[in-house]
Order: sequence, then structure tokens, then C-alpha cells
Amino acid sequence: MNRRFALAVAAVALLAVSAGCLGYATGGGEVTNETLDAEPPREYEFDTDRDAAFTLSTDARYTAVYAVGDREEIRLYEQTPYAGDQPLEFEAFRYQYPDGEVITGSEFRARGGEIERTTDETWIRFADDMAGGKAAFSGAGSPRRFTMRAYVEGSYAVTLPPQFSTEVPIVGHVSPRDHEVETVGDRDRIVWDEVTGGSIVVQSYREGDLVVFGVILVIAAIAAVIGTVYFRRQLEALRERRRDLGLSVNEDDDDGWL
Repeated sequence: MNRRFALAVAAVALLAVSAGCLGYATGGGEVTNETLDAEPPREYEFDTDRDAAFTLSTDARYTAVYAVGDREEIRLYEQTPYAGDQPLEFEAFRYQYPDGEVITGSEFRARGGEIERTTDETWIRFADDMAGGKAAFSGAGSPRRFTMRAYVEGSYAVTLPPQFSTEVPIVGHVSPRDHEVETVGDRDRIVWDEVTGGSIVVQSYREGDLVVFGVILVIAAIAAVIGTVYFRRQLEALRERRRDLGLSVNEDDDDGWL
């Protein structure tokens, strides 16, 4: 029985290692031109003056625009607690040249750019004539808690959906702390002048949710009061029974316990 169990474990381990080696050999899965050329959920805001700018929406999709500058490549990855680094998945890639021309992901590849996914990361590599442009893509991300690694150093911005805010503590949170909040039309925009590493985290809430939170707190407070009153009445009833049975009761017990 032990030998069969050991052989089964060895077989599973061999399959896992083989799968990992195969994944590494094949580059961790190709990013297809169909994925890169998909239509973005909304128009990219290429006019941003930030090195990295994100726009969040209530459909749980974000758009990202990165200033290329003189960078030759950008490494995109996510950190997981158990599986290590994983490649960041995105779609609807677009590149804007300094003169304003915008091309799709397949055109980006045809003109010398590279988008490659390995088992650990996704690489965007720029051709020599692409300096000074901007790269954009879309991915999945909730405005209630948006987290993104700081893949490039520089200034950052995260634009929240309309009627979302981060002002109230506990339900709203922003990291790093040294940020400012701008109002752009009907939206709040969190901006950082300099981010050098780590991650940015924006936890926001819909302003109408505060009413719901308030109602929940009131209900919780009422339930706590009712529970306390009920508990004390039960203690008093038990104390009366003890008296009826002739058992001693400490009347001076300050905490109300028998």
C-alpha cells in the first residue's frame, strides 16, 4: 500500500515538473494578435502627462497608459503568495507614436516591437524608433480595490469612476500615502509625483454606499444593545432561581456574573 502511494506521488510530481518544463519551453503561453488587437473597453487617454495612468470603471475593467520614454522594455508581472511571480494578462494593446499615430498590437509586432509571455512575466519590448511614445492596454480590475505593481519609476495617476471616493478611512484607502486627490469633471483622480517601486493600492467606495454602511452600523448597534439586555435578564432570572433554591448569591459582584 505504501509502495503504491509512493509511486502515485512520484507520478504526479513527474507530471507537474514536465508541465512546468513544457510551459517554460513554450514561453508560458503566446499572447495572440487577436488578444492584442481586441477593441478596448473605452478610448485610451493618451494625452496624460503621467508616466503611468490608470482609469477605473464600474464594469471591473481598467485601462493603462505608460509613457515609453527611452525605455527598451517593460516587464509586467503579478506576485502571488504561493506560486511566485505570474505574468500580467491584458488585452487591447495599442502603441502611440510621438506624432500621434496609434497602431494595434499586431502592427506593433510587424514594426519591430515584441510582446512575449513567459511563465513568470509578460515583456513589452520596443523597437529603436519607438522612443518617446506611449503604450496602452486593458485588463481586469475592480475600482473597490485596485492594486498594480510599479513597473516603471515616475509619476502615477488613478482615475476613479464617477461618484467613487477614497476620503472616508477604513472603507477608503490609498497607498503610497504621499498622494493628492484632484477633481476632474465628476471624477476623483489620485496622483503621485514619484513612485519608485512596490505597488500602488486604491481602495474606493461609491458615495451612496456610505448610507448602506451607516444602516449596517445602526443595525449592529441595536443588535448589540438588545443582546446585552437579553443577556442581563437571563442572568437575573438565573440569580432568582438560585435564591429560590437557597443557594448563595454574591450581590456585590460588580461584573454581574453569578
